[in-house]
Amino acid sequence: MAEDSLQSTAVDDAALVKALLEGEVGAWDLFVERYAGLVTAVVRRILRGRGLKAAASDVDDLVENVFVALLERDGRLLRRYDPQHKLATYLGVIARTQCHRWLRTRKGKADLPEEVWGESLADSEQLPAPVGLARHEAIEAVREGLAELTEREQELLKAFYFEGQDYKELAEKLGMSINSIGAALTRARSKLEAAMKRRTDLTDSDFRSI
Repeated sequence: MAEDSLQSTAVDDAALVKALLEGEVGAWDLFVERYAGLVTAVVRRILRGRGLKAAASDVDDLVENVFVALLERDGRLLRRYDPQHKLATYLGVIARTQCHRWLRTRKGKADLPEEVWGESLADSEQLPAPVGLARHEAIEAVREGLAELTEREQELLKAFYFEGQDYKELAEKLGMSINSIGAALTRARSKLEAAMKRRTDLTDSDFRSI
């Protein structure tokens, strides 16, 4: 790819990644210019979803971590990119991974309970194959939605929908009256659904793939 062609906004994802791997002049600058805004937005959204007001320096560091991760191990993550899928989606997954790794080092008051964190916080080398990116994105969207709920709401949803506890068991476990459980479940579920609907980049079929 000639250097002047890299200046064109028409350079597709596959061609750009190929240019990066081949070390072509101007490829890295174009790549950062094209995707730095997207990565920054993902980082800010995740931190906001965890109840954190991150300093600008923290956001900048995390964005830098994403781009550094792409270059590590001789560009291993770049080489794993499948051009059949959007590069923006792939970068979003990597950005989430870097944010989760950073969050795990903080363990501050905004941390989610262990059962909500689950096993989705894979290291970069364990990122899903591109065919599973939509499902991975949907899982992360649900977890980001759960992060907006209170700990009691999270516990309520988990106990009812995943552990199969009935209203009486929930009332005893959470110190609530049986009559209040139904309304509490409805409020928690509505909040979670509202959070997921804000993810306009995902479809109903994406969420059904979980």
